[in-house]
Amino acid sequence: MARRAVLPLLFLAVPARAQQHAMDVVRGDPDRRLLLEAIRPTLMRATDGPVRFTVRELRRFGDFAYGVLQPRRPDGEGTIDWTATPYRARVESGQFDNGATHVLWRRLAGGWKVEEYAVGPTEVVWTQWQRRYRLPQTLFEPGGQQ
Repeated sequence: MARRAVLPLLFLAVPARAQQHAMDVVRGDPDRRLLLEAIRPTLMRATDGPVRFTVRELRRFGDFAYGVLQPRRPDGEGTIDWTATPYRARVESGQFDNGATHVLWRRLAGGWKVEEYAVGPTEVVWTQWQRRYRLPQTLFEPGGQQ
């Protein structure tokens, strides 16, 4: 009799543990395009031109997503001249990581919204976001996803 009571409790514990894992947002996932389109206008304004992204990391956990993107120009030149942007002083002082952009999105009724972002940070910015939004570390660290 005691064995039957324990077995259902074990099944209840598995989903809670599984929910702590972030999932990669891969090519072909409809959210991938929506996430990138949500940050694009911000980076177009900051770089005074069109951008495309090389996705380094992109994961989702519930109604949050986190990504590390490398903005580039869509034409043949590819790279962005960060000294011609508002980030010039940081570039010249060595406090800029080549435009790597960290983004935290939140899914709302109308779609994905950029909640936080940092362009070219030279420090780990996501630890503050993790605490502020009470998100699991697996959302922010590669290799921690299922």
